[in-house]
Amino acid sequence: MRIKISAVATATAMFLGTLSTAANANLVITEYIEGSSSNKALEISNVGGSTIDLDANVYKLSLYFNGKTTVGKTETLSGTLDAGKSIVYHNSSAGDGFKVGTASEITWFNGDDAIVLTKDDAVIDRFGKLGEDPGSAWTDANNPDFSSANKTLRRKTSVTTGDTDAGAAFPSNDQWVVFDTDTSDGLGCTGESACSAEATPGLLLITEYVEGSSSNKAIEISNVGGTAIDLDANVYKLTLFGNGKTDPGNTETLTGTLEPGKSIVFHNASAADEFKVGSASTVTYFNGDDALVLTKDDVVIDRFGKRGEDPGSAWTDPNDANFSTANKTLRRKDNVTTGDTVAEADFPGANNQWAVFDVDTSDGLGCAGESACDGSVTPPEPEPETGPCTNCETLTPVADPTTFNAEIYYSDVLSGDFSNADELKNALSVIIAKDHKYLTYKQVWSTLTHADQDPDNDKNVIEIYTGASISKYDNQTSGSGAGKWNREHVWAKSHGFPSDTQWGYTDAHHLRPADPGINTARSNNDFGACSDTGEEVLFNGQGTGNYLDKTTDCWEPRDEVKGDVARMIMYMDTRYQGTDTATTNMPDLIAVDRLTTTAEDSEPLIGTLCTLYAWNKLDAIDSYEQNRNNQVYKYQGNRNPFIDRPELVQQVYGAACGDDPNPGLIVEGDIVTPESVNEGAAYTIDASEITAGEGVALTYKWEQIVGEEKTLVGDKAMLSLTAPMVKADEALNFILTISDGALETTKAVSLLVTNVPLTLDVTFAGNTQLTEGDETSITATVADAPEDTSYSWKQVSGNTAVFTATGLTLNVTAPSVSIDQVLVFELTATVDEESVSKSVSIEVKNTEETGWTKPDGAGSLGGLMTLLLPLMWWRRRQG
Repeated sequence: MRIKISAVATATAMFLGTLSTAANANLVITEYIEGSSSNKALEISNVGGSTIDLDANVYKLSLYFNGKTTVGKTETLSGTLDAGKSIVYHNSSAGDGFKVGTASEITWFNGDDAIVLTKDDAVIDRFGKLGEDPGSAWTDANNPDFSSANKTLRRKTSVTTGDTDAGAAFPSNDQWVVFDTDTSDGLGCTGESACSAEATPGLLLITEYVEGSSSNKAIEISNVGGTAIDLDANVYKLTLFGNGKTDPGNTETLTGTLEPGKSIVFHNASAADEFKVGSASTVTYFNGDDALVLTKDDVVIDRFGKRGEDPGSAWTDPNDANFSTANKTLRRKDNVTTGDTVAEADFPGANNQWAVFDVDTSDGLGCAGESACDGSVTPPEPEPETGPCTNCETLTPVADPTTFNAEIYYSDVLSGDFSNADELKNALSVIIAKDHKYLTYKQVWSTLTHADQDPDNDKNVIEIYTGASISKYDNQTSGSGAGKWNREHVWAKSHGFPSDTQWGYTDAHHLRPADPGINTARSNNDFGACSDTGEEVLFNGQGTGNYLDKTTDCWEPRDEVKGDVARMIMYMDTRYQGTDTATTNMPDLIAVDRLTTTAEDSEPLIGTLCTLYAWNKLDAIDSYEQNRNNQVYKYQGNRNPFIDRPELVQQVYGAACGDDPNPGLIVEGDIVTPESVNEGAAYTIDASEITAGEGVALTYKWEQIVGEEKTLVGDKAMLSLTAPMVKADEALNFILTISDGALETTKAVSLLVTNVPLTLDVTFAGNTQLTEGDETSITATVADAPEDTSYSWKQVSGNTAVFTATGLTLNVTAPSVSIDQVLVFELTATVDEESVSKSVSIEVKNTEETGWTKPDGAGSLGGLMTLLLPLMWWRRRQG
């Protein structure tokens, strides 16, 4: 059973998270309605300046009832949300005036319930105080009108970031404007005013660019906002930068007033008549490799092209073969509501904002938008196909499934010899990684329209959990998910790859169309057998065959796709082994045979392996899944081996799930072996206690492993050997193969051989009392010395003496010495590179020269000299 942390721990973790990991975002709660009866609604808005991709992270609204710290209801946000736009959730039983956006259980709040908005589980905004029940409502001591019950509250326009401390007192910093109960005219738009009373500010954009044949060139600037722009109140300029230069070229200064929806057009004086809209200007002296920059008081508010770059003949888009800044008419897409303010950024960038029209198209000059000014729409190129789904691009195939040959593709596996399942799995990983082409998350939309196409309706795709057929063009790109489909990560992306820069995030082999509501219900739960303990998930009021156990966080899909799910999870587990992380930015994904814990939600783990293994058998591969494999291969370049070669499932995963394709002999008992043995000593390893059942005769094969080599060393239950001589402690490794004649198993044994340090008993004989010039012979005797012992002598101290040495005999001539001293000689005995050294000392006496008399130490001078001589010697050394 999945381990759950307590409510207190959950609240504590969440509170601490807000202190250290709160995510800054321009997504905030902008309106809260708690009215009479069921008149309840909640509005979330993008108050920033750029579009938010809600699928790039996990954005959630969580409702906490009556001071609790466990989540009561959750709504996951998806799609994209443009700047200034809002998402509204309402109570399904509310009055018609409140039914803006999507009906949701997230609105089942009263005035004493808290709502928390998170991004990847980090708090980015909240309403109410998490963990507190205020009674009937939160109130404000500084504003008697404020109440979270029976009021409509709108976020003040000055608030541009969320309130990220969910455990702080509420309300804080006077962020809310209070309206009477049941006020609903502000739902669907940001700001403090009713939606009908608030106009968006004026916004100046470059909306059309014409680079046609000869001098047919024009540029259009439009006010796409809701109020007039006084162009004389600031300095608005349109500047041409030619051929990659950063110094301004021809410039036009804009003047007058530009009303909402109106445009200014500059054309080339030599253009054809149909292009002569607006004013003639030298700012149109551009070709496809020149940049245009629109500024307000010298600050960039929009641009066309990349300032400082010469692209050659034109800027192009690798994702749109039709796009070019030369010999085309380009119109700004209708959904663009903010300028492109980085003049040195790549152009047109990852999010191309331009619709493409044929060369010398002029019927859109003088009005903003993608349509011609008379209201007709000129179709862009290519003529028949504009993308397989809403805001989708047409993909270029990278492989041809009609010429695919499985024998060649999997040849390294089919001809390979693998000692275990992991080796086979690693070899498969190499094969399916080789030609894998990374898809962007946007390209996944297009891929799924091919891979999951309804066999009975080529305009539709099939949703994985509902089995419903839905129009390809109903993909959820923004707003409510009702009646739409989105992209389900079968291996939940939070389990190891939360970023779309990681290849697993966009790997189409495990991405499937799904109903957003069902997708939210599945969340990031593991797969398991929970139909007996969970509740059936409903779709449009009908059972789906999918089951969710909220206690264990277990999801069981409908029978028709159980095998599909199993083979997708096995693909991911095999594809991403952590061996090409530098390329894929992916960890080693692991399918485990259990439900993962809450603490492991961000780990690269998913369960339950052997349940999935059983589902693979229950739901065999069909033509739909085979076609899907072909279509993903066509656009992503690699394949799912468990669809192409079904037998590989057992070969890779069978042993782990009790279905070993190569079963081994089952035995009982242990091998008896000493923990260690001294070098040169005899020892035994005894396997005679091992049995395979009553009356079963066994055979044995002992092999010693040295590096990559194996040497047969015995064929009886008991192995008797002598430990080798070793220079240092060393482990001996053996493999015992036990067989009953049909099946076999192996056991490994390791034994430590202990090195015994070399010791020798050495004595010396000979005269060791010499005077200068005397000769002596010293003979060493070594007790119990091995036959191959070798000997060497060396002098280690004293005046250098003349000496010879043969074996154990040392001949020395005493050197001349100024004072009596000791000579030390060392004998080294060596056996198999181990050595023992012993030393002998020889005393050499100084011979007094004739005529020299030793001073009388008792006299005063003699005593003084005795004292002074060492001092004089020391001073001379110092000198």
